[in-house]
Amino acid sequence: MKQFGYEESLKISYFQIDGNMVMTPAALFSDLQEVAINHSDALGYTVDYLSGKQLGWAIINWHLQVERMPKLGEKITIQTWSEKCRRMQAIRCFYVLDEKEDIIIKGTSRWIFMDLEKRKPTNIPDEMTARYHSGQESAIPGEKFIMPKENVNERASIRSLLITRRDTDTNGHANNVKYLEWAMDDVPDEIYDEMQLADVRIVYRKECVRGDEVVMKTYIHDMEDGKEVLTFITDKGQMVLAEVATLWQ
Repeated sequence: MKQFGYEESLKISYFQIDGNMVMTPAALFSDLQEVAINHSDALGYTVDYLSGKQLGWAIINWHLQVERMPKLGEKITIQTWSEKCRRMQAIRCFYVLDEKEDIIIKGTSRWIFMDLEKRKPTNIPDEMTARYHSGQESAIPGEKFIMPKENVNERASIRSLLITRRDTDTNGHANNVKYLEWAMDDVPDEIYDEMQLADVRIVYRKECVRGDEVVMKTYIHDMEDGKEVLTFITDKGQMVLAEVATLWQ
């Protein structure tokens, strides 16, 4: 890739892997977000700067296409750039490269710029739009962030959990990576241990806080190219908080 916004290299640590000695999806998402934050820092838009103005970013969509997950001890490079900013939204893309500089993961995400005091979206300043803009096309061209639909007549596995301190971030809400961790817990062992993760889609619809009870509804679908695991995370009133769809091959 000739042009990008920002990149960092890192080595996959023991605490980031699962029983298959590969990086967990949650660890990957944490690193992608960390690199995104570091990119913003490098542009002058640090967390302290934004919070001082009662501004911040909220992610609403993820889509990752996975050739393979990194392994224990492997050195990877994460590249990230802003494909475009428009009004209140920004599209941020990612490549994950291995030591041979082959792209093993492609990702794109959609973010909303927030007025934290009013808890409402607000327009991205023109100066910020100009600094973030990379002039580079999307990592996943034509991405529309479309999620699979729930079939309420289909049988699902259901469990509930309570949001605790360890699930929350600096604003007291459940960290967005936690939703993925919860969904991964409900992937059957025969899929997680014997198949390879090929695709991840997430949409965040509503926040939850410490003390909230959430309900996990998980569906398993046979696909032509593998197994789809679809998880709907709802509150006790069945309002959808987030949806996670993973494809395994």
